[in-house]
Amino acid sequence: MELSELVRFLHVLALALFVGGQLTLVIAIVPVLRGEPDEVMLAVARRFGIASAVAIAVVLGTGIAMASHFSRWEDETLQAKLAVLVLVAVLTGLHIATPRSRVVSLSLIVASPFVVWLGVVLTH
Repeated sequence: MELSELVRFLHVLALALFVGGQLTLVIAIVPVLRGEPDEVMLAVARRFGIASAVAIAVVLGTGIAMASHFSRWEDETLQAKLAVLVLVAVLTGLHIATPRSRVVSLSLIVASPFVVWLGVVLTH
């Protein structure tokens, strides 16, 4: 396995954890835990938050490495992906500050998969 393949693999794996985790929370975990004591959901959110922070760090590190390796910094699709990634970061911060805001939560769920889609576009 070449280093560039390992970097790409880690990038995709971290994205799968972050975005897949969000979708799993929205589709399965939050509906099941509705009505449970707040401490239960806070424990789940804290665990996912730690995993998300690690995943985001891996995505940023591997993304920088790939953009540099493939000389893609001037690519308009990469610029769009970075802009949406900044939006996701802002929405994540807002979600941490206002965890019960449905608008923020839904915006985050819409924006995060868009980052993945732009990544797929970049691979062509």
